Amino acid sequence: MGMISRRFLVVSLSILIATACFAFSPVQFEFCLTATNRNPFARDVWAEVKTPSGKVLRLPVYYYGDNRFAVRTRSVESGEYHLGIVTEKNGEDETKLTVMMASPLKVRVQKPQTRLQVSLDPSDHTRFILGSSAAVYSPLGANVAWANGNPAKYYNQVFSQFAAEGLNWIRIWMAHWGGLNLDWRANGTGNSLPLGQLDLRVAADWDKIISNAEHSGVYVQLVLQHHGQYSSGVNPNWAENPWNAANPGGFLKEPKDFFISAQALELTKLKYRYIVARWGYSPAILAWELFNEVHWVDPINREQNESIVAQWHSQMAEYLRSVDHYDHLVTTSTEDLRSPIYAKMDYFQPHLYAYSLLTGPLSFHTPLSQLAHPVFYGEAGDDHAPLNDEQKNSGIAIVPPVWASLMGPARYPAQPWLGDKIIQTNRLTELGAVARFLKASGLSNRQGLQPYSPQVECAEQVPFVIEASQVWQQRPSPEFTLPLDGRLPVELGDIPRAFSNPKKGEPERYPSRAIYHIEFPKDTKLQARVTGSGGKGANIRISVSGKTAVEKSWTAGSIDAPSWDHPVELAFTAPAGSHTLVVENPGGADWFQLDMITTDLVVPVIAVLGKRSDNFMALWVWHRTGIFALQAPAPVSGALLLDDVPAGKWTVTWWDTFKGVPAPAQEIDHGGGMLRLPVPALNRHSAVVLTR
Repeated sequence: MGMISRRFLVVSLSILIATACFAFSPVQFEFCLTATNRNPFARDVWAEVKTPSGKVLRLPVYYYGDNRFAVRTRSVESGEYHLGIVTEKNGEDETKLTVMMASPLKVRVQKPQTRLQVSLDPSDHTRFILGSSAAVYSPLGANVAWANGNPAKYYNQVFSQFAAEGLNWIRIWMAHWGGLNLDWRANGTGNSLPLGQLDLRVAADWDKIISNAEHSGVYVQLVLQHHGQYSSGVNPNWAENPWNAANPGGFLKEPKDFFISAQALELTKLKYRYIVARWGYSPAILAWELFNEVHWVDPINREQNESIVAQWHSQMAEYLRSVDHYDHLVTTSTEDLRSPIYAKMDYFQPHLYAYSLLTGPLSFHTPLSQLAHPVFYGEAGDDHAPLNDEQKNSGIAIVPPVWASLMGPARYPAQPWLGDKIIQTNRLTELGAVARFLKASGLSNRQGLQPYSPQVECAEQVPFVIEASQVWQQRPSPEFTLPLDGRLPVELGDIPRAFSNPKKGEPERYPSRAIYHIEFPKDTKLQARVTGSGGKGANIRISVSGKTAVEKSWTAGSIDAPSWDHPVELAFTAPAGSHTLVVENPGGADWFQLDMITTDLVVPVIAVLGKRSDNFMALWVWHRTGIFALQAPAPVSGALLLDDVPAGKWTVTWWDTFKGVPAPAQEIDHGGGMLRLPVPALNRHSAVVLTR
């Protein structure tokens, strides 16, 4: 008792006033409560904090360690903050507590915090804004999901690098192997914690991470769970999960129990309450992301029991909002944008690992016009792209998909998965170039823009290829008119690589066919490249205007079945004229994989995607064979044929898309109609903005 008395004798007098000098520091009050036998992390304690303007905030209290508890609030006003009454809830009862202060009862803020929190625009829920202002927030950064070394030091460096390039978004996982999971210790750092207790060493690292994020201006999308924790098949961590009943102290018999077990639900809520109580003060938290790629957990992936996962998401979203005074956004990541999992989410977070890195970002599972919230690809990676290891390791393919995504139907860009590799390969400036382009052009803030791909004039030609885009993405079977002049309609993003065989009586989850309406300028030779098939056997049929042009079947275990190492090439022809080309899986036992259909037609080597309105155009232009080449080819020039351009004076600004630097603007007095815009010589990619 003597030691405790000496410890709190001075600070409990309450005449002292702490001074918060740093604009990004929270107002924090610390105190001790009468010791009990209860788990201190499980105590439902709340505190009132009176702000300088007289507002009374009711905030959750968290366990700080060493018999101390604390409450934090945002320092948005100058003047004195006062700690008010402290209460504890026990079921329906709430009791006022006597506290022994471990800090002053008053905190004086000299320099209030001015950083704004991201929210949804109340007049347009498909847009992010900063606070209640008219300022639009356009997320752009990269995934740096776990640390390379000491977490606090590593992320401090990353935040500084991101801020220097004008990047404002990062996605971080509470993953055990990265040392940032509060209740699952990384291997080699001690035994698993008793159920219901959290690692205060990890919490201290998170304090530093969130504080550094605040100083840098980067917003953190904080991932609370990841699919591997409750998966026995995809990136599985279930076997080592401390809640697994097969492990000492575990209590879940199978992964699905996490979503329905009363004990698991209670423990999860206690952890989420702690997270909100300790870091919910921070405007640097963009969102609480409940799960990474939750469609890979066993209940969905193996048992097709989506309902219990959807119910869990709704329950946890409601709980987070009930304890989060500052109303941070809540999201999750799963590919089906119509899933009930998204019912209570504030924005949508599909992920993209396409075969075509440049057309894949143009497509979403659900038309964006049917979605009432913001949507962007929270991960975009090159895992399935037809690139060699040297290309992938160079990082050359990381940033171009971000540019492509800006020119599709989405308002916000896709976020690269390989954030750490961007830094390692010294390509962060390339991503910063996108940020500088967005800021200068205001592209994400503009209303009424439509995707647009004009014709191109260019002396150098390359073979025309119908290339797969998506890899096992749930999409309807596509049907559209396919131009042969090099234009790139957004529908190209829906071309499947895998053609499924839907089970009889069940709705089609994955495409089983693709239908293209084509005007062939001459008798055309085509060749389909099949690079895989399911183990039960497969069947591919390609027809031209209703007549079978080529068909091939493989039985289960067939030695001539196609594979990546041993593709099968199927040649056929199409006569000149208007035709309907159909690629389909006509009842084969399993799926087949079609990478591309090559032709003896040619298109300009320069390709372009863009968005336009009557007064604005933004276009991204690239060299088809140079964009991912390790050694850039010789530069080429050409012209964009922009149709139906309204008359008037237009300002044209070309951009260096590697440095994010604009060339001197030029003014064009256009009489209306077709505008022929010369393209400066390029061997990689560049961008141009036209404003009237």
